[in-house]
Amino acid sequence: MNRLFKLILLTALAFVLMACGGEPPADSVAETTEQIAPEVESMAAQSEEVEAEPTELPQLTILADGQIQNGKPPLPLGFEASGKLLTINVAVGDNVSAGDVLAVLDDQSLQDNVRSAELRVQSAQNSLLSAQTQLETLQTWEPDESAIAIAEANIKSAESNLANAETQDAASGSSLTSANVQIQQAQREVDSAQEQYDNAFSPGREWEVPYNDEVCETRNGIKQCLGITYAERIKNDREFATARLQGAKEQLQVAYANYNIQAAQSSGNAAVGAGSQLVIAREELARAQKGPTDEELGTAHLNVANAELALETEQFALEQAIDASNKAELLAPWSGTVLSVDIAPGGLVGAGTPIITLIDPAGLEFITTNLSERDLNQIEIGQAALVTLKSYPNQPIDGTVERINLTATSTVGDAAVFPVIIKLDPTEFTVRQGMTGRAEILQDN
Repeated sequence: MNRLFKLILLTALAFVLMACGGEPPADSVAETTEQIAPEVESMAAQSEEVEAEPTELPQLTILADGQIQNGKPPLPLGFEASGKLLTINVAVGDNVSAGDVLAVLDDQSLQDNVRSAELRVQSAQNSLLSAQTQLETLQTWEPDESAIAIAEANIKSAESNLANAETQDAASGSSLTSANVQIQQAQREVDSAQEQYDNAFSPGREWEVPYNDEVCETRNGIKQCLGITYAERIKNDREFATARLQGAKEQLQVAYANYNIQAAQSSGNAAVGAGSQLVIAREELARAQKGPTDEELGTAHLNVANAELALETEQFALEQAIDASNKAELLAPWSGTVLSVDIAPGGLVGAGTPIITLIDPAGLEFITTNLSERDLNQIEIGQAALVTLKSYPNQPIDGTVERINLTATSTVGDAAVFPVIIKLDPTEFTVRQGMTGRAEILQDN
């Protein structure tokens, strides 16, 4: 640079002399030119080289203070079943991995619950089997000819015994004979009323129920109408048959009651035992001849349905008991650090009650506290950043702008402050929630 200045100075001097009318010595000018020409060319070349190389400017940054916070909220953990706490395997500050056993319940009571539920399921299964067997018996009922024959033989034998006993009692003027006659008459009325009832409620007459045409009959070639419809007739027939059967049964009960009174008054009457045997024999015959009623079948179906529902309820209770027993261990759902332990071994734990709180260190973030809105237009998601914590002033942490809050948290002067969240890269040292420091958000030139 000094030689160039010297050249410029000599050249300027030559021009001054020429302007004043003088001429510099030709040899001097030539000599000077020859001496500095190479230097001029060299310096020009150096100047071109300097201009050809771009100047590297320092990288710009945005500075902001902030604090370490956990973007993932703490997770309270508790057992899904209640019981007595047997062991706690962690302490505050411990790091745990996913699947680690944090605590264990005393499962003795849980096992007792399982056994009790198993017994209830077995009982419900037996009840269902019994109800199904009873229903199947009613649905597949067929008259038992041998049972009918035995019952009829028993009736004949009882009637013969009763006749002999009555003959014996007649000599002593016993009143049981009259009472037994009343029973026989009442029984015949019941049988007749039952036959009329069965005819009135026969499936073959169901067509009459909705049939509203008038009932007409032809007698001796003359058509006579009764003045009622088929529907009215079947209705009247059924009502009358029902009332008659009910009345006949009541009369039979009265006859038996009268017979029992007479038997009590004549304890030595021979016809008492024979009459009782006859009643039993007739009941056995009725059971052997008559199949199940619609009411009995309906009751049997209902019993099966109730037994099935009871079994489902007990099976569900057993599944819950087994599930609770299998969950006597409290496992870490993900890797993290124990923030708090709220119970000691031996304490009683309620289902769902938090006993251990876990935090995820990987969720720690640096959140700025004083970044002005004037700098927001220079910040983008994914932008690189350096975070220097006060605890580690010589160990800056690499990070990346994760997000920018949509809402301002305060103002500084006339500008609003918007938190910028920076996700930190893994470090070899421990970063704790609440640490403070400064972030440098790097800007592209």
